Amino acid sequence: MIYTVTLNPCIDWYAATEALQPGEIHRCGEEIYAPGGKGINVSLLLSRLGAETRALGFAAGFTGREIVRMLEEAGCPADFVFLEKGFSRINLNLTSPQQGETAFNGGGPDVPESAVQALEDKLRALQPGDRLVLAGSIPASLPADTYARLLRAVPEGVQTVVDTAGAALRAAIAEAPWLIKPNVQELGALFGAEITGMEGAKECAFALQEEGARNIAVSMGARGALLLTEAGQFLFCHAPAGEPVSTVGAGDSLVAGMLYGLGLHGNLEGALKWGVAAGSATAFSRGIARREQVFETYRQLGNVHQV
Repeated sequence: MIYTVTLNPCIDWYAATEALQPGEIHRCGEEIYAPGGKGINVSLLLSRLGAETRALGFAAGFTGREIVRMLEEAGCPADFVFLEKGFSRINLNLTSPQQGETAFNGGGPDVPESAVQALEDKLRALQPGDRLVLAGSIPASLPADTYARLLRAVPEGVQTVVDTAGAALRAAIAEAPWLIKPNVQELGALFGAEITGMEGAKECAFALQEEGARNIAVSMGARGALLLTEAGQFLFCHAPAGEPVSTVGAGDSLVAGMLYGLGLHGNLEGALKWGVAAGSATAFSRGIARREQVFETYRQLGNVHQV
C-alpha cells in the first residue's frame, strides 16, 4: 500500500479567461474542480494507474468534506483527520492566452496539536513493505520540522518519500528518507545558488545525500529528471517533446510515476522512466493525467542513462 500525507489539502479550481485585467469582472470559460494538494495528486495518479493507495492528512469544514467525497468518487480511499474549526482551502489556477498561468492559493485552517498526534497514530499503524509520501507545504500553524516529526513515527521497513522545500525539506533530510524530490529551483534554494546545468544539480544532490537523504530525484522541467541513487549512480531521463498546458501537479505525478515504476520493475531505472512519463503527461494536460496519457507518453521516451 502506498500512503500519502497532505497537511494542507485544497479544492483546485482550474479556470480560463480571455485576459486578466485587475479591477475588472472576468468571465471564465471551461472550469474544472478537483481535489488537490501534493500528496493527494500523488494518490490520484496512483489510483488511475491501478496502484493501491490511501490519502491521509488534515481536512476541515464543508470544503474538507467535499475533498474526501471527490477522492472517494475518483476511486481513491481517504482517511483524513478532521479538524473541528476552519475550512480546507480553495486554490484558483487561472490561465489566459496573454498572461499564461496565474495561481491564487488559500491559507488553510490552523492545525491543533491533538490533530498531529492523531495523524502520528495512523502512521504508526503502517506495515513493513508499505510506502509513505509526505508532500506539500506545511501549514503556517505548524513548525517547519513537522515532516521530520512524522517520519519518526513511521515503523521500520516503510519506504518514505518527501516532496517539499526549504526548511521543511532540510529538517526531513536528517531523518534519512528513502527518496526526496526537489525541483531544480528548490534544490538551488537550499544552497543559495541558481542551478543552470547538470553539473550544478549533481553537486547539490550529492551534498544532500551526505546530509542523510538516500536517493534524490531532481525534476528539471522540460529537460527531464536527474536521479542520484543510494549506490552513488547519477541517472537521467530526457522528457519528451510536447506543449505544456499547466505545471500544476507535474512534480507530484513524477513521484507517483516513480513509485508505480518501482512496483513494476523493482529498480530505480524503471522508476525514473515512469516518473518522467507521468510528470510530462500531467504537464501536457489540464489537471492530473489520465492512465492512457501516461502510457502514451512512456512509449515516447528513450532509455534512462548514466550521466
